[in-house]
Amino acid sequence: MEPVLRSLNFCDAVVPGNQGKLTCYGLFTDLWADRFPVTYPRFSVLTTWSQGKGFHVQVLKLLNSSKTMQLNQSPEMYFTLNDPTQSTHVQVDVNQVVFPEPGAYIFQVFLDGRLMAEHSLIWRLREAGSDP
Repeated sequence: MEPVLRSLNFCDAVVPGNQGKLTCYGLFTDLWADRFPVTYPRFSVLTTWSQGKGFHVQVLKLLNSSKTMQLNQSPEMYFTLNDPTQSTHVQVDVNQVVFPEPGAYIFQVFLDGRLMAEHSLIWRLREAGSDP
């Protein structure tokens, strides 16, 4: 039974807590830079899967907005769901990726070799004197 992707979140760090809880620090959908290209040191992508059974393999691919260049690919991440009521979280750390220009970058989520979803991470050029 194929699992359902319940969520995908970008954050600075994921820390395990008590009773199976996770704490996501620095949750974001957009990032800003003073200039491009920019190398982002580290962030995490946290996916949540449920409503499935069996052993599965997740891979994330990071592409530019036109999907013509792959910037990063995660290692294979393995998980098993024993029954459809169970959920699992998969954390992928993304390190030292160079983002060449402002715009949308596409994360493709593959499960067992099949494309399951695409999510955008937006990089914006910070205007001089503006906040954030």
